[in-house]
Amino acid sequence: MATTQTYTLSNEFTQIFRRQQDDLPEHIKVNIYFDDQGLGHPNTGYYLDTQRKQHAPIEFIEANGTYHWVRLRQTNNQWETNQRGIYTGPDVGWWIISDPQHPNHIFYEQEASVPLTIAAVTTALQQLPTRPNTPDHPTAMEGQQEEINVATGQAQQDAQRINVINTSNGALKGNPPFIFDGDRNKTTKFLLHWDLWHAVNKHNDTMKRPFSRIVTMLSYMDGTCVDAWKGEQLLKLHKEIDDGTPETDKNLWDEYIERFRNAFSNKNCRSEAYQELCKLKQGDSLDDFFAKFKQLAFEADVPLDDKGTIETLKHAMTQGLTSAIINSPTFDPTAKDPWTFKQWEEQARKSHLKWKAAAKFTQRRQRLFQAFKLAPRQVNNSGRGGYGRNNNWRNKND
Repeated sequence: MATTQTYTLSNEFTQIFRRQQDDLPEHIKVNIYFDDQGLGHPNTGYYLDTQRKQHAPIEFIEANGTYHWVRLRQTNNQWETNQRGIYTGPDVGWWIISDPQHPNHIFYEQEASVPLTIAAVTTALQQLPTRPNTPDHPTAMEGQQEEINVATGQAQQDAQRINVINTSNGALKGNPPFIFDGDRNKTTKFLLHWDLWHAVNKHNDTMKRPFSRIVTMLSYMDGTCVDAWKGEQLLKLHKEIDDGTPETDKNLWDEYIERFRNAFSNKNCRSEAYQELCKLKQGDSLDDFFAKFKQLAFEADVPLDDKGTIETLKHAMTQGLTSAIINSPTFDPTAKDPWTFKQWEEQARKSHLKWKAAAKFTQRRQRLFQAFKLAPRQVNNSGRGGYGRNNNWRNKND
């Protein structure tokens, strides 16, 4: 059975541990392939070739209550991703709950038999022993009624959640998507949840027939920003059926989902991230600066080692820090292989630590010269950001 790590994804980056063996079924991988570079090797794992990038690292994880393929990036010898790294392209598959390799396969079968759980609770209620029914000694049934009611109610809620829609060949299974209210910031997440639910139920009549699939998706939309659009789509759908289009016509769904994406997708998400990246400037915290820079590059789908990205980094750092890196002994602008983003980051941190140590030493000398009423020489801090050298101090009377 395949094992899947569980994480919580947010806008912040989370470390991901890559699989060390090819243990996923083919219907999950589709075009994903496994590169075995040896057990424990950091680059052993799954990869995907896309139009934008060849040999892109990717991993299949459980996060936020469901399963995802996520794009990865490598930082400081570890792999990481965030919520925007979720990949839903057509060249990857999903985990079908009926697959025996699914980690929750057994639990799902138990969950789907919730009516038996209700029957079991009822039987247990009938078999409870009784005691004298007095104010000091209520019956065992009365003493445990509240707990049983809670258990029964929970079981009914679970049954309701699993058996969402009854059809001719059984109920739709799995977790349905949340109610979409038209917020464009939630569109990608809603479609991901819908695609997962659709994949679990792809053999169900409701999902197989485009007409009923559209109506089902519309039933998970509610709110002032979506109600008018939903009503318009329903009228359009009925008109097409009345005009003779079969309910099984694939074009019904294809045209509908294209209209949905055009109406509610945030088409500027990637460009907005790139614009924010170009405007980013180093602040007081170097850690926060690099974390923000890498996050925006990831969201804008900009490779960190590209020449343009490195140039953006140079202008985003303070002038003093950029100069300190360029003037460092290890930097060679004529080298055949340009520095990677990782090398720039590592040298930036080293230069920053040196500057902090020098600044701390200068403060101590200032206090010392002030105590002896000595005047320092004029300090030459070359460049913006204070990363220049500190000059000597001299006696006021020199």
